[in-house]
Order: sequence, then C-alpha cells, then structure tokens
Amino acid sequence: MLADRVNYSWRLLATGVAFAAFGIGALILATAVIPIATFTSSDSDVRARRVQALMHASFKLFILILRAFGVIRLEVSNAERLAQCRGHIIVANHPTLLDIVLIMSLVPHAQCVVKHQLWRNPLLRQVVREAGYVRNDLEPDLLVAKCQEKLAAGSNLIIFPEGTRSVSGLKRRLQRGFAHIATLTEVDLQPLTITCNPMTLVKGQPWYEIPGRIPQFRIEVDKTILIKPFLDSYPRALATRKLVSHVESYFDEKLNHG
Repeated sequence: MLADRVNYSWRLLATGVAFAAFGIGALILATAVIPIATFTSSDSDVRARRVQALMHASFKLFILILRAFGVIRLEVSNAERLAQCRGHIIVANHPTLLDIVLIMSLVPHAQCVVKHQLWRNPLLRQVVREAGYVRNDLEPDLLVAKCQEKLAAGSNLIIFPEGTRSVSGLKRRLQRGFAHIATLTEVDLQPLTITCNPMTLVKGQPWYEIPGRIPQFRIEVDKTILIKPFLDSYPRALATRKLVSHVESYFDEKLNHG
C-alpha cells in the first residue's frame, strides 16, 4: 500500500512538472524561438514550414518526457501509414486533452483547423498565424479554399470531426465540416483512433485528477478512406452525408465493438 501511495504521489508530481514545462516551453516558443526562426525569411510558406517543424519537434519532446516520467504509456499501430501520408485529411476521435499533441508529434508539417479564439490568445496567436493554421470561423468558401491550398502543398490537415472532446456515455455525433472539405477538394481521409485506459484528461477533468495506474494510450492508424467512390455514386451533397455516416460507423465499430 505504501509503495502504491509513493508511486501515485510521484506520478502526480511528474504530471505537474510536465505540464508546467509545457507551459514554459510554449512561452519560450511563442516569444523567442518562433520570432527568431521566422525573422530571417519574408516568405510565408517558408516561415510556416519552420514553425510546423518546431511544433512537431516540441510535441515529440513533450510526449517523450511524459513517457520517461511514467505519466503515460504509448503504443502506435501502423505508424508507417502516417509517415507515408501526404495531402490527406487526418480524422480522429477526441477523447483526451493530449490528442492533438500525440498526433502532431507523429505527423511533421501538419496543418490544423483550429478554433478562432486562438487568434486572440496573447500566447498562441503568433504561433497559429505563423504556422499557417486555418481558422474555423472563415466563410465556407474561403475555409475550403484555404484547406485546399494546404492539402495541395502536401500538408496533412488534422480535423476532429466531433469538434470538441468526447463526453463519456454520450453517443458520438460528427459535424459535417470535414466531409464538406473532403468532397469539395476530393481529398482522401486518413482515419485513426485514439484510446486511453484508464481514461485521463477528459473534458471537464482537471489535470491533477490522475488515475490510479499509468494511462495506456493507443493510436491505431487505419487504411485510407477513398473519396472517389462516394463522389462517383452520389451527388456531392448526398456524398457528404454518406461520408459522415460512414465515418460515424467506422468510429462506432472501432471504439465500441473493436
């Protein structure tokens, strides 16, 4: 029992230290590293690639720290599919606060559709602007055009179709935005699923409420979902609805019955 309490106390301390380091690191990136990295070029594409590379390296280091400190365990299945992925829309379920960090640590030069509130965040607005991320409040035509531009350049676009973290016990409902973008740009989907056992960092849970044992994260990268069969079989509006239904069924099968 004493050993269990000591182990729990250590993991709680390690979790606090890791998240404090994350905040300090984000501050250093936003105020020093990124301005220096982008100052030497006036080309927005060059600056964006540099910032994306910095974000990828930083998130990879953070996950390494979490694993080294015993805060989490991580298993990735079919990681080579992400390494080979170019110009795809990556769709994933969203159970925990760490999901975007985990995915971006595995995908270099990733693009994201992010909440517009980040453009007003004093710490993060410089990061999201320089990285070239796409605001989620743009007019639909402009949003699609921006996404198409990123995808055509070979970047992978990360989207959580649920829009926010899942709530345990509630049926998963997907927003149609990802499907509209996929059918309008005719870009394939790269699905992946994230599971965590025991659950941690879920919606509404503070970071210090850690589970009794080390959470085991598992990321499974599945086969690509091709868009062409949907567009060949249905008018675009119906193809969008069919695609949403297909991805909902995919997540239900993988996460509820798999």
